[in-house]
Amino acid sequence: MALATMGVIHIVATFTPLINGGLELLSPAKQQAIIYMSLMCGMLLIVCGLLIAMLHKKVKEHPFLRRPYMLIYGALSVDGIAAVAFMPHNPFAWLVFILICCLAISQKAWEEKTIISNE
Repeated sequence: MALATMGVIHIVATFTPLINGGLELLSPAKQQAIIYMSLMCGMLLIVCGLLIAMLHKKVKEHPFLRRPYMLIYGALSVDGIAAVAFMPHNPFAWLVFILICCLAISQKAWEEKTIISNE
């Protein structure tokens, strides 16, 4: 749910410069591109965060969900790395990166615990 919350914060942060007129220096085409990319990044965090929250317990019951579940983690990893690469001075980029790393580590530990308990 933390990722979904970060997505909502990202979307709100997209509209703040629009309301304050912070994007007026950009051409209209660049403004639209920035807005689109920012909103899509926020939506990626919301959708992936909600999917992870919903599928977390289901993956153990239904092994066929493991591949899509790991694909979601892959998309989030790309998002986290790209956030830090393109916005190294943005604390929220680092927060998203750290959050995704923590989730991936905890998921790996949960999988190993599950494998050991099944043996």
